Amino acid sequence: MAEKTPSPSPKQAPVEPGERPSPVRPLTRRGYKRLPDTERQIAEAEVLDEKALLARAQLRDEAEPQYLAPETLVHFIRRTDRNKDPKLWDGLFRELFERCKPFFRGQFRAFDKSTRQDLQQEVLKKVVETILASDDRADFLEVRFWSFMKARAIDACRSMFAQTDDTESLDTGYSGEGESEGKTKLESQVDGRLSPEKLAMVSEGLTKLPPKLRQLFVLRHAVGMAIGGDDPGDGLLAGKLTLAQHFGCTGRTIRSWLKKADDLLAGLGEKGEGR
Repeated sequence: MAEKTPSPSPKQAPVEPGERPSPVRPLTRRGYKRLPDTERQIAEAEVLDEKALLARAQLRDEAEPQYLAPETLVHFIRRTDRNKDPKLWDGLFRELFERCKPFFRGQFRAFDKSTRQDLQQEVLKKVVETILASDDRADFLEVRFWSFMKARAIDACRSMFAQTDDTESLDTGYSGEGESEGKTKLESQVDGRLSPEKLAMVSEGLTKLPPKLRQLFVLRHAVGMAIGGDDPGDGLLAGKLTLAQHFGCTGRTIRSWLKKADDLLAGLGEKGEGR
């Protein structure tokens, strides 16, 4: 009697259009809830085999029906870690890293190449540590991935600046008391950042600014930190660290310091043109 060849285990079929996907395990940290689109993407992708999941993860066009958001990728990276599947984990994390590259270019564009790489590695280290944590702290990454990245980018910049030995006061020669002192075109920018072209134009001048003024300028116009209110006791603005809280002063003082940086950069530019 011929020995029966065992048939290969069938691949799980993807969810058919109109079919209700199976419910996804809820998050447990602080009542966090995924966005509906993230829930749908996870439920649909959970039935895919390893090769199909990785192929779908590599679709980066958000208009693609099969696109998986970073929050969804984090979910599956966590799942592969629990399932001890290092090959798939590595593939998914590499894709997540590729998604982060444009973010890093935007956040750290005012720094030199070596500093950008250091800051990028610091943020990625935090991402990996959070995802691999044994508790549920990574739940937030399945809810608001880019908010987490933004916060970690600010932390990395603060840590770098904290390593400097500069003791110069930002108040030197600038009182910051007059309301008119704080009014500047810099403050009128909606996203709080200069364009890459403008940053390139002022990059040489930034190296000549006093270290703390340079720190302030970079945090505002490269990292995009908000100025904050005139009452430093207000704490975080919409859950985000502000420059006023970071420096322990009022928003009006921050605007005055930015005006000082603007004036110094303008003066340096005029000297350069006059040579």
